[in-house]
Amino acid sequence: METYAFEVLVKRMARSFQLSLRILPSSIRSTLTLAYMLARASDTIADASSAPEFQRLALLRALPDFYPEKSPDLGLQGDEKDLVKRLPELLEVLKTLPDAPAVVEAWRVILRGQIFDIERFRPTESGETASPLSPEELDEYTYLVAGSVGEFWTRICCQHILGYSLKSLEELLPTARRFGQALQLVNILRDRRSDADIGRVYIPDQRFYAEMEHVGELLTAGDEYTSSVLPRMLRAASALPLDLARRTLALVAEHPLGARVKVPRYRVWIALIRAMLR
Repeated sequence: METYAFEVLVKRMARSFQLSLRILPSSIRSTLTLAYMLARASDTIADASSAPEFQRLALLRALPDFYPEKSPDLGLQGDEKDLVKRLPELLEVLKTLPDAPAVVEAWRVILRGQIFDIERFRPTESGETASPLSPEELDEYTYLVAGSVGEFWTRICCQHILGYSLKSLEELLPTARRFGQALQLVNILRDRRSDADIGRVYIPDQRFYAEMEHVGELLTAGDEYTSSVLPRMLRAASALPLDLARRTLALVAEHPLGARVKVPRYRVWIALIRAMLR
C-alpha cells in the first residue's frame, strides 16, 4: 500500500485528527500516520462486538507479528471493514519504515490496553455486566491506550525534529503521558452512555463530576506540553486536539445526563486556525 493510500483512509476515518497529521513535517508524518492507522485497525477489531470474543482476542494477540491475508468476517461495514481488510498491507508498509521498532513497541502497549478492555468487561458467570473500572484501572487503561501514545509521539518528534521543545525528552514524557490520558478521558466522558449500553462502564455516575474535575486538571498538561513546543506547525498539531478536547468537555458539562455531543465541523476549522496562530 502506498503512503498516500493509508493517508486517504485517515481522512475518511479521523477527520479531526487527520488535520493535525496534515500539518506535520514530512520527516515524521508517515510514521505517525501509519502508527495511528495500525492502532485504529486493532481498536476496530477489539470493538467488533458482533464477532466472538475468542476470535477478536486471538487476532489481537497475534499482532503485530501476524494478521491473516484473508481477513476474517468480523461483521464490519464501510470504512472499518476496509481498514481491517488492509491491515496486512499496513504491516508490509511497516516493515519498510525506519521507525518500525518504535512503532511496534508503542503498538504492543496499545494492544495490551485493547485486550484488557475486552477481558475486563466480560459478563460475570451469572450473566450480569462487569463492574465499573476502579480509579486505578481507569488510570492504567488510559495510559495503555493513550498516555503511551503521547510518549511515542514525543519520542518520534524529539528524534527527528531538531529543537522540538524547550524541554528535554525526559522532562516532556510525563507531561506527554498526562496529556494523552486527558484526551482519552474526554472521549470516555463523551461516550459514557453509549458505552454503558453495551456493558462497559468506565466511569460510574457517582464519579462523573469528580472525573470532570480530574480531566480538567489533566488538560493543563496539554497547555504545558504545547507551550514548550518550538516549531509553529508542530505546536499547532498539539494545540488543535487540546482545544477540541476542551470544547468537547464543555459540551459534556452542558449535558450531564449523557446525551452524546460533538464539536460542530465549523468549530473544528476555527480551532485549527487558532492553533496555527498560537
